[in-house]
Amino acid sequence: MRHPPLHVAIPWSLSHYIPLGGFHPLYRALFDHVPENVRLSAWDNVKLYRKFRNEISVRREVVEKAEREGQRLDRVDGSSVAKRYRKYFWPPDHVLTTALDGGLEFHHTAPFPSLRRPFVFHCESFAPIFFPFVQQGSGNVEDYEELKDHYRSIFADPLCLGIFSHVPDTLHALSAFLSDPTVDGKLFSSRMGLSAEACSIHEPRLKSSLSRPWFLFINSANQNPMNFFHRGGHLVLRFWKEMVACGREGLLMLRCAMPCDLELREHGVDVSWVKSELGRSIVWDQSYLAGHEIRSLMAGSHFFLLPSVALHSVSIMEAMSAGAIPVVSDTVGASVYVSDEENGIVLYGVRKKVWPAGGGTDRLLGRYGRWPALDNDLVEQMTNRVSALLDEPRTYWDMHRHTLSHAKERFSGQSFALDFWSTVSDLYARCRPVSVTAKAGSDRLDRSLNECTIQAEGWTRVFESPPQPMLRIRTECGTVWELGGAMIRTYGNPRIELNDWSVLAPYYKASAPAGMYANTLEELEGTYLHPLGGRREGVRRKVVRWISKTLRPFPALYHYAAQVLTVYRRHGGLRFARPKVEPEIELIRQGVTGYNIIRHRDRYYAILQREGEFSPEKAETGGYSSCFLGHSVDEVLQSIAASIPTGGLFACEEDAEPAQVIVEGFHNFNIVRQGKEFYAFLQSEGEFTPSKLLSKQYDPFFYGLSLEEIQRKILGALAAESAWLQDSENPVDSIDVLRRGIH
Repeated sequence: MRHPPLHVAIPWSLSHYIPLGGFHPLYRALFDHVPENVRLSAWDNVKLYRKFRNEISVRREVVEKAEREGQRLDRVDGSSVAKRYRKYFWPPDHVLTTALDGGLEFHHTAPFPSLRRPFVFHCESFAPIFFPFVQQGSGNVEDYEELKDHYRSIFADPLCLGIFSHVPDTLHALSAFLSDPTVDGKLFSSRMGLSAEACSIHEPRLKSSLSRPWFLFINSANQNPMNFFHRGGHLVLRFWKEMVACGREGLLMLRCAMPCDLELREHGVDVSWVKSELGRSIVWDQSYLAGHEIRSLMAGSHFFLLPSVALHSVSIMEAMSAGAIPVVSDTVGASVYVSDEENGIVLYGVRKKVWPAGGGTDRLLGRYGRWPALDNDLVEQMTNRVSALLDEPRTYWDMHRHTLSHAKERFSGQSFALDFWSTVSDLYARCRPVSVTAKAGSDRLDRSLNECTIQAEGWTRVFESPPQPMLRIRTECGTVWELGGAMIRTYGNPRIELNDWSVLAPYYKASAPAGMYANTLEELEGTYLHPLGGRREGVRRKVVRWISKTLRPFPALYHYAAQVLTVYRRHGGLRFARPKVEPEIELIRQGVTGYNIIRHRDRYYAILQREGEFSPEKAETGGYSSCFLGHSVDEVLQSIAASIPTGGLFACEEDAEPAQVIVEGFHNFNIVRQGKEFYAFLQSEGEFTPSKLLSKQYDPFFYGLSLEEIQRKILGALAAESAWLQDSENPVDSIDVLRRGIH
């Protein structure tokens, strides 16, 4: 059946969507495989930033609309839940949602529709639907009846055309909670799949031998560092200790932030043993990795470990598509993807303990907590089941083939997109008599903003970028975050609240820090390296700084002056940055030859990373095993460099610990550990020998005191290589460029 044209508004780049995942990879296939009759519109925050910065009249009109919307919402009566919902869906986001061109809105995870035109909704889990009122794993709901009434009014509204999920339990829970026949008629089961452009599942990479298998753990698709324990990271570490104790050889790779020692110990992890294995059988990468880098790790891994309390669909689908055997818990929704002993390993006990079947809110929300007996059982199951599979290589490779064929058949992104958009088009065609109170794109302002939407080439950028704010650079003068395809620079290290991520925030909210939005780091032009972006200060800026300094002892006057400044900036009267208030203690550099560099007031200190939290008193009294201080970063860096023995790079004594290759093929480099030192050299150089290192026959090579440090050096050199090649008029071999810059 041929469907009529459908124009869909996607308001995912707004600030209220940040904790909900924004352009989450779960939905990328809907964009990469969109049918010809469907057109998608979403805001491009970089274009909006430039529009508001350069066209004062447009900015003023949008802000005035937001202010009127805020005043209108303040006058509207309703339950406490309804009022909190309106406060969270703050006026600038509401105005921009309404202004986005399209005949139908598409929302995911939690519904924040404008209710000015029809909308459809897709979700994975039940509890996040009610964000910010309910937290998954809390086991209880406050204002139960009010919450039910509020969301029933949203989903039963004629403008709500359909509610989709690929998890049957989620649809059943929503039906049971709302108890509304009108809502039940809008519930649809959907497929789920991966974009063929983002993740090819047709030609997976061949795995290496099972004699030294690779295991992978990542914390989440958005790489949120808070998810380590919920995803079962502590169970993975405990499992790995058991495997090594049994004499198993292999490599455990973790891509996540490392929790503090105290938290790990509280969850039963032997911290000292883990640290002794870092760089040996454990590779722990704490940096952010792009989607294709995560998929590359999966392609090289034999097992993907996910003993989590909640479902993570994208991780499971990507791992199975790459041929990594998933080891998952029996949490709600896992059965949609993994069949035990057929295409994966399922660990039992989580569903019974965390998602009890007794009904009530526990059944719907889950009960996260510390379950020592369950943890012990899961570790034992994981150890026994994986060991049994490794002892029967033929069984492993049979499961590997079943996993690949299952992924190819079930996770087709094209089928997911065609089925979903076909159903949505049918629903929209049947609902056309539904009244739309204020069609988006109908006035002059909306038409002016419509040029600020994402174009075809921009979808890859937003989906490959973090769906939640990710810190990329922090210097003495500025901070750079990446979010939804944009690089966001702020001066200093300001406090950033949720709504501050909105492009409109600096013009609407007095306390919001001014930011600069760009598509790439290059477009920021190094403004994060210089106070106020390196621009020459004019008379007006000097006046503001003088006023700021004068009023700082008087908080009330200082706050009032800041509000006045915001009003001027909003209406184009002044265009300069607000004064920077610097914190007393600030992390400046991380992982410099094993040291962190910290600024305290006007002095700089370097302490070993393993020393923990920085204390000025401890530094001044000699409480750290190794500490350098100076009046500039360069001075401290020189002290660190001088402390490294001259022969340190080539200290390969005959009786030293034998060299061990711990990572193969990291961007075509092999990484070797010898004692406490790490070396990286090109795979093409052949086997590592100390004599070749001493005679400097490896070219290029890298040296460091930690695996993370040497990986950062490789990535930094490759980035410099890419920039050099782009600037060079003469094509040269990439290795020649590396040789130019390493030594």
